[in-house]
Amino acid sequence: MAKNRRCKHCHTFFCPRPQNPDQQYCSNSACQRARKRRWQQQKFRTDPDYHANQRAAQDSWKEKNPRYWQEYRARHPECVARNRERQRERNRHRRKQGDAGHVPIAKMDASAPDKSINTGRYMLSRIDSGGIAKMDALIVEINVVSSS
Repeated sequence: MAKNRRCKHCHTFFCPRPQNPDQQYCSNSACQRARKRRWQQQKFRTDPDYHANQRAAQDSWKEKNPRYWQEYRARHPECVARNRERQRERNRHRRKQGDAGHVPIAKMDASAPDKSINTGRYMLSRIDSGGIAKMDALIVEINVVSSS
């Protein structure tokens, strides 16, 4: 008979099922969701095919629901207020930490049309994002090398 072990999520003791002697999570639904979420996150980080499929599914959903977030925010003003206050707190925290407070916060596809870049040769250098950008975004610094 298998010995009881501690669940990796809720930390209560449980007896593993005989069919799965290496079971790490109890059968509680919250623990099973945590197990699945952990597996998906690990798979997303390590399997390029899984990552690409998830990205394609997200893109497809966004095409079918282009106004979802605008409508959600209109229906949930309390969430908008809470998120705004939490962002202010994160910004205050970054400023306390030093230069990380100077990193602009934007989505990867955000742009400012009034600040166009002149034609020329530029050197892109990767800089630390301070943990602000999305996981597939790169923050770069653009320096003029020469003008054409």
